[in-house]
Amino acid sequence: MKNGMSQEELNLKRLSKSSIPMNFVKKNEGQWDHAKWLAFLEYLKSRNYFPIDTDQVGLILESKKAKYLENLKSE
Repeated sequence: MKNGMSQEELNLKRLSKSSIPMNFVKKNEGQWDHAKWLAFLEYLKSRNYFPIDTDQVGLILESKKAKYLENLKSE
């Protein structure tokens, strides 16, 4: 463990600093269903982001979604 963080925490931090969450939000225009959510998690697994707290991943996506929608309003 680096800096006393678990692998799950490190993966979450790494994901939050990446463009992956916002790319997902943009690709789906701020809307997705459960199937797309599950596919996103599988994508993260394939990119070595697991283990990860999926609830926190959801919160990151919701935060990015809010920013995306706010940007649409201001255009």
